[in-house]
Amino acid sequence: MTRRPDSDTRDPSTDGLSATKVGQLRRPTAQIASPAPGQPAESFFEAAVIVIAHPENRRLGNRFALAPGTTIEIGRSPSAQISLPEVPSLSRSHARLRYSGGHVTIEDLGSRNGTYVNDREVEAATDLRSGDRFQVGSVHFKFLHDRDVEHAYHEAIYQMVMRDGLTEIFNQRKFAEEGERELARALRHARPLTLILFDLDHFKSVNDTFGHLCGDAVLKQTAARVNGRLRPEQIFARIGGEEFAVLCPEIDLAGAGTLAERLRELLSGRPFECGPTGIHVTCSFGVAAAGGSMSHLSDLVAAADRALYRAKEAGRDRVEVEAAPSR
Repeated sequence: MTRRPDSDTRDPSTDGLSATKVGQLRRPTAQIASPAPGQPAESFFEAAVIVIAHPENRRLGNRFALAPGTTIEIGRSPSAQISLPEVPSLSRSHARLRYSGGHVTIEDLGSRNGTYVNDREVEAATDLRSGDRFQVGSVHFKFLHDRDVEHAYHEAIYQMVMRDGLTEIFNQRKFAEEGERELARALRHARPLTLILFDLDHFKSVNDTFGHLCGDAVLKQTAARVNGRLRPEQIFARIGGEEFAVLCPEIDLAGAGTLAERLRELLSGRPFECGPTGIHVTCSFGVAAAGGSMSHLSDLVAAADRALYRAKEAGRDRVEVEAAPSR
């Protein structure tokens, strides 16, 4: 891919997992006591939290078991059961998980950046439900509390392999798999297939000025806004630090250009929620169509990337369309 001005080279969080690494993930276990007479068996199921996003793509897939009657603290302190000293957005004692009475709760410990469950800030001890996502600083976890925690764990890992841990849309690996399949189908049956690439303008300055927590919030809101405007058959993925792709089967070049312009207006039309006043961020777009001598997804990506580079060079916050390839 062409390297563009002010491009953030930080990879999506899920790109830290490969098929080989999945089989090597650390999975600590806990000794689970048997229920006393008269106590419900449900209160003795193991619970677990899994690291699904990390600012340095470290520890992805690590699982931490939580047994009934125990607590886990998360923070930068070496005494924390989940100690993450490499993450500056964490407080020394940031949050606490408590497993009591068959329920697991999470509470913030007066951290400077807050604790969030499913994107809502925790103001008091809050019950966690199996499948909830929670965030401490810039680290994201998935909580599991199931009868079959091993099955739930492997399902969560599968989703990590295919989805970006921060934005929850598809990741680069899934985009590549689906893209090669769609390109082969389009070329074989002479059907239209287009690709929209876009990235956030001056995103490095967002991180430098407002911090990575704000940058993460902008990325999540970008994905949410765009995802709400796409059709189910369109493949939407985060393929770089601040770069996204929309693969559009059965849409020609003119239609993809129109869609890209609508998305550009959607993203630049109102501020992103970050801080007391929000921040204004624009995006640049490149659009290309499959055809001609293309034989691999990388050919289509390169064509869209050329158009995206032109959009950056022409002043950003605009859509550029690559000329249709000759048949």
